[in-house]
Amino acid sequence: MVADKKNNITAKQDTTKNPARLEDNDKNYKIMFIANAILSFADGLYYPFLIGFLYNIGNIPLTGAGLGLILIFDSIGSYFAGKWADKYDKKLYFLLSSIVSIIVFIAYPLLPLLERIDHNFMLIVLFALVFIDGITDGAWDTIEAIYLADITSKASRSNKMGFYWGAGGAISGVAMLSAGFLGLHINFLTAALIVVLIYLSGFLMLLRIKEIVDKK
Repeated sequence: MVADKKNNITAKQDTTKNPARLEDNDKNYKIMFIANAILSFADGLYYPFLIGFLYNIGNIPLTGAGLGLILIFDSIGSYFAGKWADKYDKKLYFLLSSIVSIIVFIAYPLLPLLERIDHNFMLIVLFALVFIDGITDGAWDTIEAIYLADITSKASRSNKMGFYWGAGGAISGVAMLSAGFLGLHINFLTAALIVVLIYLSGFLMLLRIKEIVDKK
């Protein structure tokens, strides 16, 4: 019996030291799920306004270029986030990403103020925002996937991750439908302010997550 107790204690210690052996962290998963639902709604609400904004500035050419560059920079952000994911606290990535996104969301609708000074300068700043927007999105998506893998066991991972992104996509879609209606009544800046408030609530949720070593 004494030997069995010692073996049980050793097994528990090994589990604590080896995150890969930790079981599901339902608390962190629920927090991430709620945060993702909030942020997905905010993103879905914002991007129809952004597309309309780009179209008003430069018609189809600028709209296509802007969205295409966001996706390209998104890929670059994903690549480097994957390389550096385990070097830093993943919670820090989430919080910094949220803060940067809030700044970018407010900056886009303020660009016409720069056009009064110089149109070309405004386009340069727009390119910088597109770069930051894409890099931030890519880093978020990659770190998010890695973190979800860390806090779910092999047995439950497929179902939990499928439900996580399925719900996020549906919520984002509902938000885009809402944006189509709201676009008749509010301007881009007002929409951006609403989105920032929503993002702040998501940010507060992200403050509650823990690193995987704290799961059990």
